Amino acid sequence: MDIDEIIAIWESCRNGEFKKIPEDFYETIQEMIEERERIKSSADEDEYYRLEDEIRTLKRIRKDVFEARVNRILRMAWMNMCGCRVDEDSMIEAERNLYRKIVEILEKFKALIFGKKKEEKVLVKIKKDIPEFEGVDGRIYRLKREDVVLLPKLNAKALIEGGLAEEVEFRR
Repeated sequence: MDIDEIIAIWESCRNGEFKKIPEDFYETIQEMIEERERIKSSADEDEYYRLEDEIRTLKRIRKDVFEARVNRILRMAWMNMCGCRVDEDSMIEAERNLYRKIVEILEKFKALIFGKKKEEKVLVKIKKDIPEFEGVDGRIYRLKREDVVLLPKLNAKALIEGGLAEEVEFRR
């Protein structure tokens, strides 16, 4: 990824778009900053100030992209709570994990406030990749081989009977 690609991502975020970004987007920017910091120490005055400006710009881009994407993830988690379907495909893995944790926290809070009847769940280990599906709880599941996940009892039973999952025993 080069600086032009980074700027294109930044501009799309500034325009309110939420496109897929490379998984290593933030790491790449950090590496570029560190590289410029190393070069800066032996640069002449003009080069030094140019590198300082690039470092500031890269840090600003990283901050702006991060804030825009986290803001969108928060809104998507809220949309999920309101019953809207949310597409996680534009998220990098770290963002997807953040989104799922926020949704989980919101669901727990909603249950606390409204006294939602506790659904019976079953802990299962997935044996094979499973195409995306909507659980009886209204959540969208994307399960891969070796995932360990807590599913509504009805979904877990169907996957176990279909040979796609096995129940995991745990003690409290």
